Amino acid sequence: MIYLIGGSPRGGKSILSRKLSKTLNVPYISTDNLRLVVLPYFKGKDKGKNFPYIKMFNLAAVDKFFLRYSGQEMLKADIKEAKSIWPGTISLIDHLLACKMDYIIEGVHLLPNFVKEYKDNKNVKIVFLTKIDEKKIYQGLLRNKNNGDWIRDNTKDNKVVTMAAKSLYVYGKFFLKETGKYGLKCFKTEDNFLDKIQKASDYLRN
Repeated sequence: MIYLIGGSPRGGKSILSRKLSKTLNVPYISTDNLRLVVLPYFKGKDKGKNFPYIKMFNLAAVDKFFLRYSGQEMLKADIKEAKSIWPGTISLIDHLLACKMDYIIEGVHLLPNFVKEYKDNKNVKIVFLTKIDEKKIYQGLLRNKNNGDWIRDNTKDNKVVTMAAKSLYVYGKFFLKETGKYGLKCFKTEDNFLDKIQKASDYLRN
């Protein structure tokens, strides 16, 4: 069985993947890692064109990132990168299916428009996680200080946290709309987070 877990940044994709991996004893990989595998095959201007986050994002300057770019610009960049790595991702999925291997693939790059082609495949389970309440997203970010959260642990100004929450809300709206459009399962995780993660895990395993 191939498990595809997509959705918003900070929606719980990595937590669900680790939980499912431990429960089923199945390996998992993030599309963030697949991105790094595909990236060297793009040269010169094509690299910057197909992977806009190369110029946009620097982990050492997260504050500037959220102050400089809107949620719409971030989402547009992620969609562009998703398109760039999808040929490699689909090759991996099809290879795993042909070899009858169990695997978990998670990441923001698994767009509903892409994974819909596996919707009726009995050997593929698909779920999305997202958050759409901007106020609760903001409160969640504040609570996650020093808790391994790449956003909260690298921001010093609450204004930046506010901008981050707005950006994540944009992603949330996108994934909720797109999963509804293609009839894909989507869990909203801003409330009762761990309970929703468990429900998503149960959904994938049943």
